[in-house]
Amino acid sequence: MDFKDKVKLVRARLLITQEQLGKELGCTKTTVNRWENGRKPPSFILEEKFKKFCADNTIIFDDKETK
Repeated sequence: MDFKDKVKLVRARLLITQEQLGKELGCTKTTVNRWENGRKPPSFILEEKFKKFCADNTIIFDDKETK
């Protein structure tokens, strides 16, 4: 699963906006929008924050299937 699909899935499951996710991760809604549209990958630090956010919300992705 691509990162953009993970972001969309997490937001849909948690019923949160791009702005809310951005606040949780310490970035802007514009950054989250760019991820969702596949225009820009996350930095290493933000990707790690995203993984922790997912784990904290019991959303687990199989790393074997990720790109």
